[in-house]
Amino acid sequence: MKIKYVFFFTVLVIALALPMFGQKAQNVKTKPVIKKNDISSMMGKPAYESKVDSLNTKVWILTQEKQKKMMDTYTGQMMSKMKSTSKTMDMKTKNKILTGTHCIILDVTNITSGKEFADTSAKVEVVSPSKKMSSVNFVPMMSYFGGGVSLEEKGEYLFTINLNVGAGYKTTQFKYKVK
Repeated sequence: MKIKYVFFFTVLVIALALPMFGQKAQNVKTKPVIKKNDISSMMGKPAYESKVDSLNTKVWILTQEKQKKMMDTYTGQMMSKMKSTSKTMDMKTKNKILTGTHCIILDVTNITSGKEFADTSAKVEVVSPSKKMSSVNFVPMMSYFGGGVSLEEKGEYLFTINLNVGAGYKTTQFKYKVK
């Protein structure tokens, strides 16, 4: 009688364990829930990019029409609703970005950590083809800077970006052609 119970119990254990052994191994890849707001994924290829010292600098120059279309998209609406590190993007900030003929977006990150620099401010000086100078103080946004500038003349402009990164200043120059 005991042999029947041992035999029955053994068959039951094998019958319940077979489906578990018959399953294929699954490689489950998880993705992080919280992502850094990376402007590069939304903006595409930058007009200028440099990697100097510990800085990775990317600059996009968009016409105001393209900037407004981008802000009207779902992603743009979500970006404007999100809070920056210090404040939300209010109407005054939007007006500073949407002035002029073009919008400049600047993303500065630390090469080693991939994080943005704390306590960073930025300013751009623009020299037009007719050698007129103008400057724009960038407005800090979520994880990047933005500002509006007037590029009314056709030709090659010289941009000088001055970054106040913590304890020092970094300067980057590049040329951009308006057609």
